[in-house]
Amino acid sequence: MTEPDDLPHRDRIAALFREAADTTPPPPGFDHDAVVTRSRRVTARRRSAVLGGAMALLVVAGVGAAVALPLGEDAASTAAAPAMAPAPEAGRAGDAGGSAESAPFAEEPGVADSSVPDALVGVPPFTGTPLGPGTTECAQRQDPELRALVEQVLPEVVGAPEGAVTMECRPGGERGVALEVDDAGATGLLGVEYQPPGAPVGDDPGAVAASAPTASGGTVVVRSRGAGPGAPVPFEGRLDTVAAFLAPRL
Repeated sequence: MTEPDDLPHRDRIAALFREAADTTPPPPGFDHDAVVTRSRRVTARRRSAVLGGAMALLVVAGVGAAVALPLGEDAASTAAAPAMAPAPEAGRAGDAGGSAESAPFAEEPGVADSSVPDALVGVPPFTGTPLGPGTTECAQRQDPELRALVEQVLPEVVGAPEGAVTMECRPGGERGVALEVDDAGATGLLGVEYQPPGAPVGDDPGAVAASAPTASGGTVVVRSRGAGPGAPVPFEGRLDTVAAFLAPRL
């Protein structure tokens, strides 16, 4: 049973509820179109952020990849990045640009060219003008300019007596040197011949020989024979070195 003192209080509460029910709510601050517009803006920003992050990842990775991006409720866009070729090593042999390492035939320090005799490793390359063919009417069989070059590569022959040569008038473009040599007791005859471009190179079956093409387009031949049959051949192991030294200078 309800107490009389509670009736006024309950009546006030009931009146407040009725008043709240009868009050017209204020109009909303946004409508359907505003919600759709706002949603599209948020979606666009998310697309841009995802796309930017994906492209940055592809650039850093440097490899071919495909990334599916959530660009819509019913569609996806795929961004593909081609494989990026590795950057060429700086200063590598064959590169254009002029660095020492980029030269086509540059060698690493301490690595010798296998085509150069050991005796010439470290010898500065010849940069002068090649001697080339002779200029006399008949070839000089004891050419002083050629002998000077031979003495540079074989100091042991400095002062060696001249060997016997033919008195035949050979073509003036040829050059020659013939020396009686002594290589630590191995005596014999050392001959050096330069044949100009196009001239045939003679053969000497009784001698050990080495030859090389010259800078002027000719051929240099270095021959050595011992003092007699079966005798040691002077400078036999150095004939290739002599030819290699003379080639760029003739």
